Amino acid sequence: MPLDLPLHPGIVHYPIALLVAGAVASLVYEWRHYHWLRHWGSISLLAGWLLTFPALVTGLVEKSAIPAGSLAEQVADQHTTAMFAMWILYGLALYWRYRWRDDMQQGHRRLIWMTLLVLATLILLLAGHIGGRLVYELGVGVK
Repeated sequence: MPLDLPLHPGIVHYPIALLVAGAVASLVYEWRHYHWLRHWGSISLLAGWLLTFPALVTGLVEKSAIPAGSLAEQVADQHTTAMFAMWILYGLALYWRYRWRDDMQQGHRRLIWMTLLVLATLILLLAGHIGGRLVYELGVGVK
């Protein structure tokens, strides 16, 4: 049963902002080596990744109100798939950043980590666009 007050639209902006800002800060750190950016980026990425979980849960609950077999359901499935992929990629980036914290420059580790951040951020932006289509083109969640 969907909630009368949709929670998903109200909470998705926080993890999106934290993840994008954290990725940008972390990537700029790799270029400019401002140490405060490394810490700020890591904290923002972790907070955004953790806050993604309630956004995913509320999105799945509210997705249950979409009529089965509709175009909106197909687009919502694309949105959900992209968001889960993004969450996994950011999770891997956080894990490898922690695991390789002392020897990030060794071999290709830095490139792997930066690629995960860029790919996760691009998927996040794409998934956000798809979510916007759900609302503005297909009227999902609009009374």
